[in-house]
This record gives sequence, structure tokens and C-alpha cells, in this order.
Amino acid sequence: MTVVTDADAGPAAEIDRAISEFQKKKDEWMQLPISKKIALLEAVRDRLARKMVALGRAGAEVKGGADEASIVGEMLTSVALPAVYIHKLLHTLRSIQATGKPPALPCRTTSSGQKAVQVFPLTLYDRCSLLQPGVTVELVLQPGEETVRQGEMYDKEGKITGQQGCICVVLGAGNHGFLALKDVLVCLFERGQVVALKPHPLMAAWQREADQVLAPLVEAGYVRSLHLPSPQLTRRLLHHPGVGAVHMTGGTATHDAIVWGPTPEEQRRRRRDNDPLLKVPVTSELGCVTPWLLAPARFTPAQLAAQARVLVLAATSNAGCNCNSAKVLVLPGDWEQAGEFLQEVRQVLRTTPQEPPYYPGIRERYEAFKAAYPKSEVIEAPARPTSRPMGPPLPFLLNVLDELPADPKTEYAFNVEPFAPVLTVVRLPTRGAPHFLSAATRFANECLWGSLSCSLVLHPQLEREHPMEVQKALDQLRYGVVAVNSWSAMSFTVGPCTWGAFAGGQSLAEVGSGLGLVSNPYLVEEVQKALYRAPLQGPAVPQPPHLQPIPLGVARGLLGFVVGGVAGAVRALWRVG
Repeated sequence: MTVVTDADAGPAAEIDRAISEFQKKKDEWMQLPISKKIALLEAVRDRLARKMVALGRAGAEVKGGADEASIVGEMLTSVALPAVYIHKLLHTLRSIQATGKPPALPCRTTSSGQKAVQVFPLTLYDRCSLLQPGVTVELVLQPGEETVRQGEMYDKEGKITGQQGCICVVLGAGNHGFLALKDVLVCLFERGQVVALKPHPLMAAWQREADQVLAPLVEAGYVRSLHLPSPQLTRRLLHHPGVGAVHMTGGTATHDAIVWGPTPEEQRRRRRDNDPLLKVPVTSELGCVTPWLLAPARFTPAQLAAQARVLVLAATSNAGCNCNSAKVLVLPGDWEQAGEFLQEVRQVLRTTPQEPPYYPGIRERYEAFKAAYPKSEVIEAPARPTSRPMGPPLPFLLNVLDELPADPKTEYAFNVEPFAPVLTVVRLPTRGAPHFLSAATRFANECLWGSLSCSLVLHPQLEREHPMEVQKALDQLRYGVVAVNSWSAMSFTVGPCTWGAFAGGQSLAEVGSGLGLVSNPYLVEEVQKALYRAPLQGPAVPQPPHLQPIPLGVARGLLGFVVGGVAGAVRALWRVG
């Protein structure tokens, strides 16, 4: 039972009012003509451009950033990533409006016999991308899926059929505001649900700016943010009899406390009896000990440098508080350039500004990792300016294991997601590229916790010499996003690359990295995983922001273009504030 105190009485009544109003709107949303859905989505997209600087400043303030680079970084994630997703979603909705179905997608059969659907590049705009030249994205379907099915919940008139109206509670992420904003759109347009958003307390200020972006949907009654001041009120919302589904981004411990109960004893009992505390369907994205696999080849100095920079970006971005942060670098034991590569990584780390340690519990997790591996290298770097006291920054921990642990399945670094600036390096006792590809795939699948995303570095020459072994590794890696030659976070930048744990083997009781997927604007059914491929070096391979700084004015124009083309860039540059 949830106990509501006098202080909570007002918010509790707000919850009841919100759910009551949603009850009147959930069926209306399903039957809303697609032209009106498109108009609402276009209005949200346009507001992204108007609020870009406010979102950037709010995001930087949440994370303690005080310099222009922090604001620009938050602008890019807060605006560009939702905008590219919205563009793809609008493409689908307009196709349904014009033809009665989503846009057709090219398809091939992989060596495993599964269907792989190309979602990028698809349009002329995709093929002319200046930021992602050479990038391709495929969605791999579940085994046994012989045809590509898309958007089955939409009828030819764009109305949602075959399901009942539903109120979904979205529990927002604490590390990036844009994730909750996108989750709201996913639930509306991919799942046909109206949304009660419970922002993470850390993101409350950012979400108040984002609520103005979502205002067209809020004013129409299909979305509402509930800033609840206590866990008791959140439980009241989750267990409200009018709520029909929950989607969350967070940690496994939080998921299990919500679904199975707050204590280990209750969780064990409920799992044993298959009696979850939360009775509605729950989808989730819950993190991963993310592997970075580097297959052996002879790399040029420029190629090594490019891959060192993107690895450092993946390991240090947001102080390591990303669900896809690189956490375990897996190298071949016989690779002659391993020492050279690690020296390059160390050099980039020494020049990469240390982010403010803003995320709750980061120091405790960092110290626990340091205690588990007291021989870890402590790599100091300049500290980024902070807007408020947060204590000293955390130097990067590089934990180079002398040898593969005797029982890797129980190794601390392979099972605990630190959510802090740390990276473990392990060498596998392999000989040659084919052996490494096979062993690294098996190691990642069987010894590292989670299945959200991974990266695999492949030299073009290696692919030419061992095409079958490379394809087998790509087929067999059990991760929701397999990124080749880049960080899996870059998959967000193209729009139609799905995100979520590998679809296979999880259950509510053993949830792993989560259940379900998001960011599927082409509405492809039965996706198992996504394959994001980039060249080994070049513009599509990112690097730490301090190596390619973007002035605020340039960022405004760039984001204006991303949202609204040339006209959008002009408006953004002329807009004040």
C-alpha cells in the first residue's frame, strides 16, 4: 500500500486528475487522423529549434558545466538527436498518409539466414549526409521472419487499430534529458499510447524546458509531465489502476525494485511465485558492461589515432555515465600494435577534460572499482570548469589486466557497470584474426554482463581477407546494437537505428539490459538487433569535443539546419536567446 502524507496530498490529487483526463484521451489519440498527428509532430520539431539554447543551458547546469563547450554539447544531444528521429517518423507518417503504408525498405538475407533491413541511407537526404558519409544501418529481424512487416498497428487511414487505448508511464533517464523526450514520442507514435512522463529528479529543470517543446502534445491532452517530489508518489502513479504500461530507463536494481518489490526477500518470493508487484507490461533499457572489440590488423598511425580518439570519447563522455560507455577493451594477445594503441589512448586521455562528477553515486562506484583493482592507472587531465561545487573531478582509471582471469564470468569488471570514468583492458590468448573474432564474440556474449550494445573495430583489409569470419561475428554478437568502427551512441545520430537490448533470452524475472526497443521510426516489426557500420576513419568517426570544438553561433546554425534545413539555419542564427 502507498501511504500519502499531507505534503503529498496535492501531487496525489494531480496524479488522479491526470489519469482521469488521459482516460478520455487514450482512445481519441488512436482515432486521431494522421494529418493531425503529423501536424502535432511538426509543431514539436519546430519548437526544438526555438528552445535549443535554453535546453543546452539547462542540460549543462544539471551536469555542472560552466563553459560554452558544455552548453554546446548539451544543445547537440538535446536537439539534434530528437530532431533526426522526428524527421524519420514524419517520413513514415507521410508515407502512410499518401500510400496507406510505411516506406518500403531494402532487404537482404544474412549468412545466418536472417533478414536484414536497410534503414540508412534510405532517402536522398541520407545519402547526402555530410556528418555520416559511408555509414549504413541495418535492422536484423528475428530468426524465422521471412517478410518485412511494418507499422501493423496503423490502418490505411493512419488510425491505430488492433489494440485498446493505453496510458503509459514513462520513467525518464537521469543522465540525458533527450532520452525521455524521445521515449514520449516512441510511446505515442510507435506504440499508440498516451504518456504520463515522470522525469528523473536530476533532470527536472531540463524537463521544464522540454515541456515547452512538447507543448502541442500537452495542450492537446496526450502528454503530461508529473514532477513528483517523493518515491511514494511515483509508486502511486505506477500502481494507479488507470495505468496500462510502463517504460523506464535506468538500472537493473531500480527495475527489480519496481517490478518485484523493494527488498531482496520479496523479490525472491515474487519471482518464485511468478507474481510481479507491478502487474502491467514493462519495457526497459537498463545498461550494459559495454565491450569494445579490436580485431588484429596492421593499422596506419592515422587509423590508430582515429580509433583511440573515438574509444576515449566513448569511455569519457558524460563522465562515463552512459549506458553505452566503453567499459571493457578486448585486444588480441598476439597483436603487435597493442602497446602503441594503448599509448595513443593514454595520450588522448591526458588531454581530455575531466567532466564534473555530477551523477548520484558516481564517487562510490568509482572508489569501489578502484578498490577492486588497486593497480589501475590513474590518468590525470585538466578539469572542465564547473558552475557549482561538486568536489574534485575523478581522474580516469585504466585497468589493464595482466592476463585473462581464470573465471571471467565472475570477474568484477565484467559484471558490474561502474557508471564512472573507468575502462578495463583484457587481452585474449588468440592467434590470428579468425581465432580472435570467434573468441572475442564468445567472450563478449558469455562473460560480460548485458546485451545493449558493443563496438567491433574491423580493418578493411581484414574484412577482405576473412569475409566469412567477419560476417559470422557480426551475425553472432548478441547485442541490441553492434557498431562497427565507431561508438554505438553514434547510432542515435542517424534517426532510424533501433535502441534496446538484444531481443532474445530475457524475461521480466531475468531482465538483463532490458525488454523492448525504442527509436524505430520506420515501425519495423520483430527486430532482433541493429548493425551500425562506419568507415575506419573520417568524418563519420567522432572524437572528443575538445579536439573539434564548435562555437555557440556555429552550433545554432547547424542545429537550425538539422531541424529545418536552410531556412531553419537562417532562423536559428537570427533568433535571440
